[in-house]
Amino acid sequence: MAYQDMRAELRGSVAKLPFAFTGTLINRAWRVVRESTLWSFNCFGSSWITPPPLIGIGGATTVQGSPAIQFDATATAAINANTLANMYAPPTVYQFRVGVGGIYSIIQYNNLTGAALLDRIFADPSITDQAFQMYQLYYPAPYQDFLTWFSVRNPQMFINFNLQTTRSMLDAMDPQRTWYQFPTRAVPFGYDNRGAGTPNASSTLGYPLFELWGQPVTPYTYQCYGCRRGVALVNPTDTLPAAIGEDLVLAKAREYAYEWAEANKDMAPRASGPDYRFLMTKTQDEYTKLLTHYRKDDREFISNYFSLVGMSVGTGFGVYNSIAGVASPYGPA
Repeated sequence: MAYQDMRAELRGSVAKLPFAFTGTLINRAWRVVRESTLWSFNCFGSSWITPPPLIGIGGATTVQGSPAIQFDATATAAINANTLANMYAPPTVYQFRVGVGGIYSIIQYNNLTGAALLDRIFADPSITDQAFQMYQLYYPAPYQDFLTWFSVRNPQMFINFNLQTTRSMLDAMDPQRTWYQFPTRAVPFGYDNRGAGTPNASSTLGYPLFELWGQPVTPYTYQCYGCRRGVALVNPTDTLPAAIGEDLVLAKAREYAYEWAEANKDMAPRASGPDYRFLMTKTQDEYTKLLTHYRKDDREFISNYFSLVGMSVGTGFGVYNSIAGVASPYGPA
């Protein structure tokens, strides 16, 4: 059933219910339904790719207090070649750093002149045609309504990421971010606000952002699995996921509609209309039964999902992998 049809049915359940209000009630009910349990349709699989770093290739010029960067001809050629070879990683997904100084995001780049713009002023000492580092440290979630990760893993290195590390823990462990190796942790960094309010706004503006640690300077592909909150119905032809029947959402929406009707019922005479309190109780019982039914039907899909993707679990100690030939004192968890 399409969104517009759900609105029409709800409007027919309560006399004088404004049609414009039906969309609000249906989406309010839909949110309660999709957040009531873990549904298979909210689970997803995605990938992160750490692109090749640009370290020690050419030079850059910056001025303390200015967000502008000027790359020299060698650096510009290397950046352009890297962009052509890795179309998934334009310069604006990279971070810029000089030595162990601050880490800045590039929000604008001119491939003809080599001029670039940072997301904030360059606060470190000015440099003139000096060595720099460009690598991608921050990675957005695949959806703006992202809720949580189940697992993030590096299948080449046999590493399951630690997903419980906080920024305060990371700042205490490696405040200068000097551990350059394969990442073992995905740490929440807040929301992507790079270039907000400018013509150079990030394509994932408002998405949750994560920092990979250690510093990702080796190209790898990561398998990412998690769940999202789900999104509201917007277009008239929008429909619910196959695992959910419109009767479930409409039952909860009718409860809200009856509550509205009870609050707005004519007081004289009091008994002239339906007893919406009784109807609220009846539709609450119907919602509970339907929710149990649909959750039971969806449980097998959830079980199959986790049997395939698993969860990120680690030891919390240092790690050595004899197959990959790598070691880390901090480990994958």
